[in-house]
Amino acid sequence: MKIFLHSLWRRFVESEFALSITFHALLLAGLVVSVSITPPQQLTMDMTPLTEQMPVINATFIDPAVTQAKFDEARAREQQVLREQRDAAKRKADAERKKREVAAKRLADKRAAEKKKQQEQDQAQREQRELERKAQEAIAKKDAQAKKVEAERVEKLKRDAEVQAKRDKQQRELEEQLAQEQAQIEAQETQRVMSEKQRYSVLIKSTIQRNLITNEAFKGKKCQLNIRLGIGGVVLKVDKIAGDEALCRAAISAVYKPSQLPVSRDPKVFAQLRDINLTVEQ
Repeated sequence: MKIFLHSLWRRFVESEFALSITFHALLLAGLVVSVSITPPQQLTMDMTPLTEQMPVINATFIDPAVTQAKFDEARAREQQVLREQRDAAKRKADAERKKREVAAKRLADKRAAEKKKQQEQDQAQREQRELERKAQEAIAKKDAQAKKVEAERVEKLKRDAEVQAKRDKQQRELEEQLAQEQAQIEAQETQRVMSEKQRYSVLIKSTIQRNLITNEAFKGKKCQLNIRLGIGGVVLKVDKIAGDEALCRAAISAVYKPSQLPVSRDPKVFAQLRDINLTVEQ
């Protein structure tokens, strides 16, 4: 409001209307001053008859040159005052303007600084949020990768366990099958060997029986012998186990009589014939 009133006053001072008013005011002031410096007239009472009295008129003459000079001087002083007022008002307005400009600049700088600070804070917050987002993404990615690796590991262990279980089952089945086949083969082989052993035992016994001396005293008697054979059926040793003494002597002689007894060339069968027990009877 103060600035507005000052502006109105400045416009009024600088207008032609104000100059006209100032001029007339100065002229009036000059006239008043001229009248005021004229010495006052003494009034006297004349007692003569009215008809005898002559009117006396006293007037003060004002030199127009003096009045104009005073007016010009007053106007010059007024113009000087107006100029000084205008200059002062201008300086004050300039000062006010500069003050406003400085204040506006400070405010603008402050707002710019605050805006820059806010922008920097916003940027820092955005960068922090971005870093946090990236960190969360990295953690999530790492967790997902770890879960994936763990799931793959578990799945691999499961597959390996299934494969191993299948292999173990197949191995057991194969081993069982092989065991069964081996048992069957061994049973068959044992049966064959025992069969061959029995056959060759019968042959050995028949050979001994053929070489045994016939004696009526041996009828109904028995002799149990242990015979140990070497390679090719060579008799290594013969021992009496039990039985009739005479029959056992005759049987031992019958065992040693051939150069060799019949044996199998099969090592397994021969191993069963190396040490055999036979019962000789007549």
